Amino acid sequence: MMRGIPKGITKAIAKGKTKDIAKRHRRLACWSLGAICLALLSPAVAALKEDISRDALQRNENVLRLSPQVHRISARDDIAPLPWDLLRSFLESNRVVSPNDIDNAAYVLGGDDQRILSGAGDRLYVRGELPAGRLYGLYRPGQRYVDPDTGEFLGLEMEALGETRFLRQENDITLLEVTSSRQEIRPGDKVLPLESLPAAPEFRLSAAPAMSEGRILSVPGGVRYIGRLDVVALDLGRRDGLAPGNVLAVEQLGEKVVDPVTDQTLRLPGEDAGLLMVFHAYERLSYALVMQASRSLAVGDRVHAPADNALVTRLGQR
Repeated sequence: MMRGIPKGITKAIAKGKTKDIAKRHRRLACWSLGAICLALLSPAVAALKEDISRDALQRNENVLRLSPQVHRISARDDIAPLPWDLLRSFLESNRVVSPNDIDNAAYVLGGDDQRILSGAGDRLYVRGELPAGRLYGLYRPGQRYVDPDTGEFLGLEMEALGETRFLRQENDITLLEVTSSRQEIRPGDKVLPLESLPAAPEFRLSAAPAMSEGRILSVPGGVRYIGRLDVVALDLGRRDGLAPGNVLAVEQLGEKVVDPVTDQTLRLPGEDAGLLMVFHAYERLSYALVMQASRSLAVGDRVHAPADNALVTRLGQR
């Protein structure tokens, strides 16, 4: 026993020192075990990191990284408002001919084996002058276009029935084979050389000539009311200075009213209600596409050169 210190206190101090030594031993053992585990795992961790880096690099090599860019188009560039395929399909089904073209056209006498109605794969006997080695279209006369003011004959719309190829000819009788057909072919149907159409034109939008003024003659297909993307026939053509890409304004025909004082029937002034783009021009008439329509349009509505060229510019920027 230490001098001056009770025996119980001396035992407590010795016991505390023993516990501290035991804790230090346990900590040392844990640290040693951790160091051993870390030494064992370090190569595996390094290998795993290398594999992850290699996979990430391969993924990056197969990824195309894009960033937003601004594509500027000049205002003078050609603009194709609609795919040409849509308009080409219409022109392949409809065409306009002059009186001379139809009066001198060859016509179907009948099919072989005394067939009255013919279709694809059949043979036809045709009477009229047809140069050998050409492809021909089969047509049936449709709507007759006349100027609503003067009564002048503007053209005859022909409905396409199918196509044929030349086989042989004897005097003025020609044997043709029908290569494709949309409808049955009958005696009297007309035979004309196929119309040449451009492969894929681009329309340069421009205002129609300043003095252009005419009317909507019809809507092929018999639709009464006209809206956006409908095709219309106009009583203006190449002789009036129209060309594909020309834009015209449409003035909706004013309503008829009765004057309450004089009982006279009057027509109210019309209002501009849309824009048309000419996509195919014949000599005396044209086909146009309705590009804008703020109101329902109709046959007989007036068309004229746009008063504001800015309208044409905005139309091209759509």
